[in-house]
Amino acid sequence: MMPALARVGLHLRPMAMADAPAWFAYLSLPDAVEHTSWRLDGIETLYPQIAASNPFRADAPALFAIVDDLDELVGTVGFHTVLDAPRGGEIAYNLHPAHWGRGIASEACAALAQWGLEQRGYRRVEAYALDSNAASQRVLDKCGFRRVRLEPGLRAVRGQPRDFWLYRREA
Repeated sequence: MMPALARVGLHLRPMAMADAPAWFAYLSLPDAVEHTSWRLDGIETLYPQIAASNPFRADAPALFAIVDDLDELVGTVGFHTVLDAPRGGEIAYNLHPAHWGRGIASEACAALAQWGLEQRGYRRVEAYALDSNAASQRVLDKCGFRRVRLEPGLRAVRGQPRDFWLYRREA
């Protein structure tokens, strides 16, 4: 069973290579990646992530497109990393800035976290939010994640080491 959104007009489906141009287009907007560790050197950066995704294998990354009724890409949500002990995944999400502030990220994150716990048998789902990204922290709070600890200098953001909060949701 695939994760689903309750929201009318939006759906989750596995990412496809054909999604890369739309994904790259909105990730190229300065606001879209301001609070992330994304390093987009070109659209080619996205292809390996899409290719590695396999929602039908619990030990593989699973990347989903958030699309509208016309199958236009609104955002993505997925497990880009699968954790071994205890079994789990690291979730990440992003939206085109035109869709921010509508609760879409919260709904997609909650749906995928629940899917990972129920369908993939994960014991935990983790996420990281930049210490200055209050919006992403609110998404994780709404989805039942708890803040675990601050990870100093965890990832580079625009070439500078930055602190990220680790969040966790457990089965």
